[in-house]
Amino acid sequence: MKQDVYLPQSLVDVDKINITYEGIETKWTKMTPRSLRKKVDQIREYTQSDPQRAIQEISVIYLRHKELPVLNSYLSLSYQALGDFERAEKIILKNYMSFPRYLFAKTNYAHSCLRQGNLDQIKEIFEHTSSLQSLYPRRKVFHVTEFLAFMSVWSVYYDKIGDKKTAILCYRSMKIVDADHPMTKNTQRLIRRTWFLWLLEKIVGKKRLDDFFAQKAPVGTRASQK
Repeated sequence: MKQDVYLPQSLVDVDKINITYEGIETKWTKMTPRSLRKKVDQIREYTQSDPQRAIQEISVIYLRHKELPVLNSYLSLSYQALGDFERAEKIILKNYMSFPRYLFAKTNYAHSCLRQGNLDQIKEIFEHTSSLQSLYPRRKVFHVTEFLAFMSVWSVYYDKIGDKKTAILCYRSMKIVDADHPMTKNTQRLIRRTWFLWLLEKIVGKKRLDDFFAQKAPVGTRASQK
C-alpha cells in the first residue's frame, strides 16, 4: 500500500493556495437561482440546528426546481444528522454520479468510500491528482470549506493506509486554516484513535499491543478460543 502514497508537499502548504472566507461564484453556485440563495444559506444552517426542517425545506424547493448539487449535499448531511445513514449514502452516490466534477460531490462520495473501505476509489474520484489546484486549474481562489473538505479526505485516506505522518500533516493544514471549523474537528476525531494506537505501537511494540487487546477482548472473540 505504501507505494501508492503520492501526496505532493504543495498539498499541505497552505501558503500556495488562495483561500477565502468570502462567497465566491463558481459553475455550481451559478446553478442556484439568485431568488433562492438566501433560502439555501438558511438551509445550510438548518443542517446543523434542525436537520428535519432542512429536509422539509429542500423538498419544497424540489417541487419547483430541478435538483441542485448543493441541496443534495445539504440533504445528505441532514439525513446523516438524523442517523438515516442508508438514505444519506444513496443521495451521496446519486449526487456524485450526477455532478462528478462538483467538489463537494467528490469529497462526500470519497468519505463514503473511505467508510466502506473502498480505498482504491479515491484516486479515481479525484482524477488521479492530489492537488486542488491541478484538479481545478482554471480556479484562482477556493473557499475555505472547499479546502477543508478536500484535505479532510486526504487526511483520513492516509490514516487508513497507514501513513500516519502524512495524515497528520493534512490535518494540521486544516487546523492552520480554521482550527474551530466542524470539518477540522471531525477530521481530528476520525484520525485520533488510529494515531493514538500507532503511537502506542511505536512505544510498546506491535506484539505487546496485540496481546493486550487480545486479553481485553470478550472470551468468545479471543483468537485462542476455537
